[in-house]
Amino acid sequence: MAIVTVTEILTGLLVLITGFYAWATFRILGTNEKVVTVMNQQSDALTRPYIDIRSFIVPGNITIFLEIKNSGKTAANHLRLELDRDFYQWGEKKDDSNLANLTAFKQVIQCFPPNTSLTFYLGHGPSLFGEKSDAAITPRVFSVRASYSYAEKTVQESTTIDLNQYLNAALPPDAIISELKNIREEIGKLGKTIQKLEGKL
Repeated sequence: MAIVTVTEILTGLLVLITGFYAWATFRILGTNEKVVTVMNQQSDALTRPYIDIRSFIVPGNITIFLEIKNSGKTAANHLRLELDRDFYQWGEKKDDSNLANLTAFKQVIQCFPPNTSLTFYLGHGPSLFGEKSDAAITPRVFSVRASYSYAEKTVQESTTIDLNQYLNAALPPDAIISELKNIREEIGKLGKTIQKLEGKL
């Protein structure tokens, strides 16, 4: 029977300890890589460009608009905007009324800086929802595709615009217009009072 020497025992322990440290170091490196990846993703999310596309209305106005805005922190480069179908503003079938033929949708925008926005008329209630409206001319649902690049990355997104949300919806009141209307009414009352007073003099 072989006798195990102290040196062999110590060597075996050293191998086990070295193996443990190698395994622990590998785990730590893996964890560090994951942390770095998450930090890079968070940094990218905070600093990248975001192309927001939406329809909106202005209080006190029956016109519906389309807005394209960079709400991010850096510029969107080589921005290309495309409609998935023709959309004629105000329901007028003319080439210069077709959104798809406008410069922003025909040519690449080389640089679209943060907080930059483009606004386009779509139409008003009668031209979009009236009896004479034509879904082939002014579709109530359409998509806008945006492709752009930043920091050696390329992004392709598609946003669906659904104008049906405005159908039968009340227009939000404009506080300033309401106040001006109240002031006009008060001035009118004051004018009548002054006329009565002048008539008595």
